[in-house]
Amino acid sequence: MNKKTLWLSTSALAGAAMIATPAMAGQVGSKDALSVTLGGQLRFQVGFLDQDVSATAGRGYQFKVDESEIAIGAEATADNGLKYGVSIELNAGGADTAAADETYAFIDSTNWGRVELGDQDDATDRIFVESDDILVGRAGPDGDVADFIAFGTGGGISATGNTITGDATKATYFTPRFAGFQLGGSLTPDSGQSSGGAAVADSDSDGDFENVYGIGANYEGKFDDVSFALSLTGEFGSSETAAGAATNGDVETIAAGAIVNFAGFGLGVGYVDLAEQGQTAAAMTGGADSGSYYTVGGSYKTGPWGVSLNWFESSKANTAGISDTDIRIISLDVAYAVAPGWEVNLSANTVSADNINATAVPVNNDGTVVIISNQFDF
Repeated sequence: MNKKTLWLSTSALAGAAMIATPAMAGQVGSKDALSVTLGGQLRFQVGFLDQDVSATAGRGYQFKVDESEIAIGAEATADNGLKYGVSIELNAGGADTAAADETYAFIDSTNWGRVELGDQDDATDRIFVESDDILVGRAGPDGDVADFIAFGTGGGISATGNTITGDATKATYFTPRFAGFQLGGSLTPDSGQSSGGAAVADSDSDGDFENVYGIGANYEGKFDDVSFALSLTGEFGSSETAAGAATNGDVETIAAGAIVNFAGFGLGVGYVDLAEQGQTAAAMTGGADSGSYYTVGGSYKTGPWGVSLNWFESSKANTAGISDTDIRIISLDVAYAVAPGWEVNLSANTVSADNINATAVPVNNDGTVVIISNQFDF
């Protein structure tokens, strides 16, 4: 999972013509059309873990290539100053089941904003700010804890996030920033549809979500050496009823967050409520919901070093007579930039997860995981 890109300023919108990798290199020509840039990343991890529920992780350690991607960007500027282009991420991992990740075209103007068309994150994801955005390294619950710790089948929230659509095909618009404010919105026809030949075969009654629109606003300001940002987002859509299944809960996600930066220090908070998203009619009648979470964190950065500490807690209500599925993650992250394009991260996480399978007889899982990551960006 990649730490989400923070889009907070007009300059960021105008300059984000390429896919958001920390380093892009190898510019080549494209005749008289677009200028092409090639980049990418690879992240190798070693995880050391100990947990109560360890049926699939009894060895106690894992090697993992967490991310392996090639990023291709292409852009040009028209005579009237309008920027346009495309951005494509190609998956390069041996076990990747999809050839590509994000693939979209964009049109960008400093006067009227930015339009993106294709497979890309929802506007609410990039408008939203929370503690993830000031954390270092793998960013605690935004990183890789759920790749190592068993969180069961009860639907508990084990990582940050405020959108259901991911990289499904959509249209997105961001306004220019005015007096500190910026607005954004996305329309996703089907949360299970992405580009490629299989997209035309995606059913309208397979349990996905349709007509999902995300809207959001953020504000950024500065007092002397203190900068801050505030955000409020909402995502709404209808469930697709799978053949023979009960009606699912619609998408009604609300999220709010804030971050503050001063003299190398960062503070961040966030809250997300998923309402009854994806719940069956029977589950909703029984009092179940899809849960909510809050996250609070702080960080300090100096030179090539960074350190951060974060508290994440979520709770999901189950049907009557079954206790809630609650998850708490405390994360300590350390990052060190060894050399250009190479960063080493250490992420130590303590986890307490209650009733992970949402059963009448609860199954709890407490554990710890320490993850060492070598990330290479080119």
